[in-house]
Amino acid sequence: VSTQSTGWLLSCFILLALQSGANGISCRASADTEPVECTDDDAAAEKCHHPTFTDYVGWAAGADWGCGACADDAVNCVDCASNDCLEFFSTIVSFQCKKYTAANVADAAGTSTCLTNTEQKCNRAIGAAAPTNDGCGPGANDADYVTCEGASCNEGMCNSDAEGTVTLCGADATKCKRPTFTDWVGWTAVNGDNAWGCGECGEAAQGCFDCDLADDTLNCNKLETATFKCYDYEVSGEKLVKKTGDAGACPMRADTDGKCNYPGSAATKTYSVNNNGCGPCADDAAADTCEECEEQECGAQATALSVLAVLAAMFAMM
Repeated sequence: VSTQSTGWLLSCFILLALQSGANGISCRASADTEPVECTDDDAAAEKCHHPTFTDYVGWAAGADWGCGACADDAVNCVDCASNDCLEFFSTIVSFQCKKYTAANVADAAGTSTCLTNTEQKCNRAIGAAAPTNDGCGPGANDADYVTCEGASCNEGMCNSDAEGTVTLCGADATKCKRPTFTDWVGWTAVNGDNAWGCGECGEAAQGCFDCDLADDTLNCNKLETATFKCYDYEVSGEKLVKKTGDAGACPMRADTDGKCNYPGSAATKTYSVNNNGCGPCADDAAADTCEECEEQECGAQATALSVLAVLAAMFAMM
């Protein structure tokens, strides 16, 4: 073989080797590394393999990364053409969610690193419950968890209505607010300044209450309320009598002692029953015009006007 022929053959082998390398695929050895060309025993590989991926959970354990298809007995393994793998990896993003313990207080670890190829979501338990995926993604159910959209959105929890619906406020929230509540009267009407939810009452806000948010404080604007049944009264002839129908439901805080008020012996037909019979007598009630009782639906069956009141009415007509 001539020297010229030998040189030509060598050039062909080099060209074939280069073409082989150019046609090879590149695969990752882990989630944190860039694709590397498959060489040596893997030079003929036509696929890459990697662990299965679950949104908000991450890469499955028990499977490795590398060149070639998944083994027949591989568990939690997915294989794909190199370009498909690259396209899939490009859709996965990392974001942070606040991490909480099963007691629903801030975990010492601070935040969880979450992975998704869909939407960035975080969750937090409404009460004491095991966290779902360390705060990453939606909660396990809507009854026990609240879900929000955006990184670190699961910080700060406030009630968004009197019924106890919960909303998450995000990392920048420092307060919750709500309308004020008065025993025997109820909630102040909602207006633009005192609406339920995240934030603080403005300086000019009317009928607004706010409170400080903290990692170990759940919806500080929550208020447990109850009702206590009392009768209202009306004038019938010369007597103040119970209004017909059922007793009214009087609003009060859950830890308030129930009480009703009713017209006393000195009450005239011009006497105005305090808060429709709910709660105690008015502080400025005249002597013997008002009485109190502490049982549901308690009060006078009928309160006759005092003799003095009747005489006063008679003289007024003369």
